[in-house]
Amino acid sequence: MIKPFYTSCLLALTLLIPNQAKAEPTALQYQQILNDTLSASEPGVSVIISKNGKTVFKGSRGLANLEHNIALTNQSVLRLGSISKQFTAAAIMMLQEQGKLLTSDDIHKYVPSFPTEGNLVTIENLLTHTSGIANYTDDDYLFDKEIQVPTSVDDTLARFAKHPMVFKPGEAMAYSNTGYSLLGKIIEVASGQPYKEFVEQNIFKKLGMTQSSYEGQELVPHRAAGYEQTEQGFINTSYINMDWPYAAGALISTSTDLNIWFSALSSGKLISKASYEKMVSPFKLNDGSFSPYGYGLIIKPFNDYTVIKHTGGINGFLAHARYIPEQKLYVAVLANSNHINPIFINEKLIAKTLGIELPKFKSIDVTEQQLLPVLGDYRINKNTSRSLIYENNVLYSQRTGGNKIKLIPMSKNSFYYPNSNNYLVIEKNSQGKLIMKYFSGLSTTPSEAIKI
Repeated sequence: MIKPFYTSCLLALTLLIPNQAKAEPTALQYQQILNDTLSASEPGVSVIISKNGKTVFKGSRGLANLEHNIALTNQSVLRLGSISKQFTAAAIMMLQEQGKLLTSDDIHKYVPSFPTEGNLVTIENLLTHTSGIANYTDDDYLFDKEIQVPTSVDDTLARFAKHPMVFKPGEAMAYSNTGYSLLGKIIEVASGQPYKEFVEQNIFKKLGMTQSSYEGQELVPHRAAGYEQTEQGFINTSYINMDWPYAAGALISTSTDLNIWFSALSSGKLISKASYEKMVSPFKLNDGSFSPYGYGLIIKPFNDYTVIKHTGGINGFLAHARYIPEQKLYVAVLANSNHINPIFINEKLIAKTLGIELPKFKSIDVTEQQLLPVLGDYRINKNTSRSLIYENNVLYSQRTGGNKIKLIPMSKNSFYYPNSNNYLVIEKNSQGKLIMKYFSGLSTTPSEAIKI
């Protein structure tokens, strides 16, 4: 009676197989994806798709400003959040090419007072999030109470220095905004310029990215407002002084400028091909395993392809950009509200471009009693697990250090994420242990975690 319970329930899914017979999508078809996903009267997205160096679609949906009923366009300027990190990483590579630093340098050469508890932390450790330096955005008091206050890079680093390290350098990969703030300071010391000036002069101006900048209090034409969705409706996002996110997330841009950026980065126009390849290579950890995070960019499988990507999230804005080298395909989605999933939209657009069928999900009702066998913690690796939690008649998934995310049952052992192409299937292996198979990025091969 138990065995059928753990049989994979994938009948509700369409196989993720490329369809080579499909014609090239039209602009109307791309726009229809945006129209079907988002409302014209709410915050929305600005999108660009380019292939083989040519723009195949520019589009938008929704409003840049709800109060003035101003539509989003491809000229709308939005916050990038952590997509800023790839600019910071490229700036480091530019300085290395100029002979002003080495990624193998001890960070104390540039920030001697920042504590590392006797450990050697290199610039490369900061770039790859393998330094062991804590992530300041995990400090709830700091993030909730202090980020509205004007600050300087030296003051923020002094504040971040109060957090103890979380592991030895190179032992693991753990996302650290603090590490990228340190990189901003290193850029300033090595170049003799403020981070803001270095990026604007050596990247934005050089590439003709006329609508990109470090966000401050200056007037910015076509700047979109950021929003948060609440039970009572949309509200203006809370204020953040952008000198806190700094080199980890303070840049603003347009979808059009982002396309200029990544075309230049990947083609060798800005940095050498060797430097770019270093940015998009997995990092080898101390135990010989590899982290998918390179220098400001993540390298992951996507269906039958490899994708180079990053997501950004900051007060009132979310963003996702990805590049598929095999197809020379770049897709950027910038959103001005926390209720929008730009990854979901990005995947829909890429699937349409490449002829990949999207999975189709069908929900069913299940009881807590039926779910009990699969609830609990599943180990992904020695530092990370994913938990299945049932609270107030709702099933949630929660990854170590992350928020709880709602799951919708397709069966007693298969579940999908709303507004997403990602899903979980839980089965027994040959030893009788429960295995969580996590399908993401339209992949046909899941990552696996074992029940603890």
